[in-house]
Amino acid sequence: MKIFADRARLGLTAVAVSVFTIAGCSHVKDQLLQPQVPGLVDPTAVGNPTAALALRNGAIGRYKQVQSGESIWQYAGTLADEYKNADFSVDRINADQRLTDAAVSWNYGPVTQSRGFIRDAIGAMIKFNPDSAALIGELYMELAFFEMTMADNYCNGIPLGHMENGVQVNGAPITVLQVYDSAANHLDTALVYTAKAIAAAKTTADQAGATFIDRAARVWKARVLIDKDRSNAGAAAALVATVPTTFAYDMTFSASAGSNGMWSLNNSTARIGVADSFDIINGQVTTIKNALPFVSAKDPRVPVINGDSVSPKVPPEDGVTRPFYLGGLYKGQFDPLVLASGVDARLYEAEGKLQGGDIPGMMTILNALRAARPTIGVTAIPALAALPTPASTDAAISLLFREKAFWTFGRGQRLPDLRRLIRQYGRTQDNVFPTGLYFKGGNYGVDVNFPVPSQEQVNPLFSSCLDRKA
Repeated sequence: MKIFADRARLGLTAVAVSVFTIAGCSHVKDQLLQPQVPGLVDPTAVGNPTAALALRNGAIGRYKQVQSGESIWQYAGTLADEYKNADFSVDRINADQRLTDAAVSWNYGPVTQSRGFIRDAIGAMIKFNPDSAALIGELYMELAFFEMTMADNYCNGIPLGHMENGVQVNGAPITVLQVYDSAANHLDTALVYTAKAIAAAKTTADQAGATFIDRAARVWKARVLIDKDRSNAGAAAALVATVPTTFAYDMTFSASAGSNGMWSLNNSTARIGVADSFDIINGQVTTIKNALPFVSAKDPRVPVINGDSVSPKVPPEDGVTRPFYLGGLYKGQFDPLVLASGVDARLYEAEGKLQGGDIPGMMTILNALRAARPTIGVTAIPALAALPTPASTDAAISLLFREKAFWTFGRGQRLPDLRRLIRQYGRTQDNVFPTGLYFKGGNYGVDVNFPVPSQEQVNPLFSSCLDRKA
């Protein structure tokens, strides 16, 4: 971890990357029953502070599970309107068409197993390095991140099981809102530890490091509060008021620590392309209802490159998906990926104003952010023109979620926001998600989340989703 004044990047070690293979659905049962840290540090062998730190480093590396290989962020982006399928993968085509199947893993195994890695590391750090409050707080923050990710993407009926002293403890299926509750509780614990670390800091560097983790935890706590109930938006806004817009908690990459997964699936293997608000179906330009124009808007927050315009050309893997657009936000193999940021903080403040009935106040925040020229990853966003104040509350809601979609593109936030438009704002799925003719044949389905896979049935307390509601 490298700490800077307002911006830091999360460096992932090569030893951690070695366990990041994304298993296919046939391997999920084995994954769920495996020891939590295969090939790293056996939790039962941790008997000193150094070993506990090694276990922690491996656990921190688990962040990559959300975007490496065929991961939940890419799947979620195609289920929403960020990406379009450009390969032969039936699973990705189905996600793009909103037809999901419980027989597919949907990256569930690696995501849920990550919680076990982190719980082991927390236990070891508390036992052997109890004074490392900031590092322990960061682990609690990461544990909450994976629970938040599960609630963001999967159906009602998520079992939060774990390993305890090498024994599997099965979890009963709980609702998405209950999973958000668990994440919120762990973020509260993280904030207790970061406050303790800030108060105990003996050097400027120690204080800066603890403050950095504290800010990331605040951003995620605000996000979880809003994800659970829009009435929490005011409290969420207050929580992030001290987080500067320039703040960023980044996942970093290198030749030894792996590639940016967004770059890999889009720019390198060309299996998904940046989506737009229209497709070409049977030679005709066809509008996709509800889809945002991530390409045709020519918005610098989502820069794109036509694969046919570069040299050498980058065609879609399937050879037929046209036009095919590469994302320009993460142009490089090792460009950092933003996990939490001050931009997010401003968006939560804007939603707080919206919930308080202060639409002009919401626009003041959104337009200040458009003028702020923040950096996303390595991409400096130029100043954007101010937007006019919407004439109605409904128009203000649409504008806020559109702005958020462009600011957070490819960062795992679009699917949960579409779900919130249904769950919290009373809109119907056919007025939120891509709807109508699908460009590879047939019509879009009606799925608004991913099922907990049937492989979870190794858990005797689980049978299937409680429901597939948003």
